[in-house]
Amino acid sequence: MENNQTLPTDSEVNNGQVIEKINQSAHTSGENTTKIKFARVDSLVIYEVSEGEIETIERGSPNSTYLNFSVFLISTCLSFTVALLTCDFKSKDRLFTTFFSVCLISGIIGIFLFIIWYRTKNDVEEVIKKIKERIIA
Repeated sequence: MENNQTLPTDSEVNNGQVIEKINQSAHTSGENTTKIKFARVDSLVIYEVSEGEIETIERGSPNSTYLNFSVFLISTCLSFTVALLTCDFKSKDRLFTTFFSVCLISGIIGIFLFIIWYRTKNDVEEVIKKIKERIIA
């Protein structure tokens, strides 16, 4: 056997030390062999999944983004509402119009995004539940 070729070995840990044994029964024709060990599984469940379902799971749910923007916009609306109610805008009509516009637009869009989030918050969970319900007992 050539010097640069490694011998196939089996390794095991015994009392905290690694013990290597040369495996005489291994194939020694110059090809490296791979030892594969596996444990038997009692049962295996295979789910059939459509391409659309895979895409829904891959894409994930944009719900967290809808909720984050909704919270931001509703908070902005509330902040500008407090400013409108507590500040004196009698001589500053343009500033009042700006604050009112920001308040109105952020409130409407924030509520709209919250409704979208609420209606679609379980898309991925529903797809996974639908796939799991297909199992035949």
